[in-house]
Amino acid sequence: MNTTWRQCTIGDVCDTISNTYNSNAQQVVLINTSDVLEGKVLNHIYIPNENLKGQFKKTFEEGDILYSEIRPQNKRYAYIDFAPINYIASTKLMVIRNKNIVKSKYLYYFLQSDKIISELQMLAETRSGTFPQITFNELSKLSIKIPPLPEQDRIISILDSICKKIDINQQINDNLEEQAKALFKSWFVDFEPFKGGKFVDS
Repeated sequence: MNTTWRQCTIGDVCDTISNTYNSNAQQVVLINTSDVLEGKVLNHIYIPNENLKGQFKKTFEEGDILYSEIRPQNKRYAYIDFAPINYIASTKLMVIRNKNIVKSKYLYYFLQSDKIISELQMLAETRSGTFPQITFNELSKLSIKIPPLPEQDRIISILDSICKKIDINQQINDNLEEQAKALFKSWFVDFEPFKGGKFVDS
């Protein structure tokens, strides 16, 4: 069994894809840099396919990674875990697609690590321009260690499990926050516990 980890560059294990959307679909979903955040696509609303801004050109597929060229520290990236039918990405989003030696999800977890984001932000700030920006050329030169595919699967499984627990905890926290807001409004805005002239246990 091969257990050797390979030292590669990002450019060795993935490509940037710039396929232009050319369908005549009546409705499309437009994905801008603001529509992706910390691994998720936030916008799934279809709009009429007419008079689209020129920046919306790129197609992408399930398993691709969308990664913003602007300000990496803002964490505007997403792993595409659904079939993006008639979705169009902005030209400010890199569409990153894995090659056979690396699993797409393994590559995604690497690219969203704090260490890599810090490196990319430093690179972005060294470029002259209106915004701190990177290109795939800079990204492609970063080093990455690639384990054999079965080991990648084990790593992905562990990280998926951790991320799922984080999502569940976030949902619980959001629910508790909503309950706290409701109690605050009940007590300090509507004064419900004090109706009738005395405190009522709420």
